Amino acid sequence: MINMELHNAQLYRIIAKSAPNDKDKQILDEFSDDCQDTAEELMRIYRKMTGYQFDPRPVPIKENGSYRSVLRSKIRDEIRLSKRYRHEYLNTGDNLALKRTFFNAYHNALEHAVGIIELIG
Repeated sequence: MINMELHNAQLYRIIAKSAPNDKDKQILDEFSDDCQDTAEELMRIYRKMTGYQFDPRPVPIKENGSYRSVLRSKIRDEIRLSKRYRHEYLNTGDNLALKRTFFNAYHNALEHAVGIIELIG
């Protein structure tokens, strides 16, 4: 999940560069920040739980196509990710920090999916 969040942070920054206007660019940059924040929070929790620093290996950026086509595919990705975070949230025991992070990530993924739908109309 950390690697996927780092991937999404990088991808949203790249997509933002080709945004047709400043408003869309700002929204995509905010999505990137959300993903980066989630990755950093998960890395902090990982270190606290294991005593080890997480060695990130983000998924390489392979998406290609037009601005709209890449964003269309991100809608599906964000919905799948929200389901995964929801599952993790519901199945996490007493670790409240982890549970809260999963909930926030679940919420962000849904927000991103809806935001993208609004961006591409």
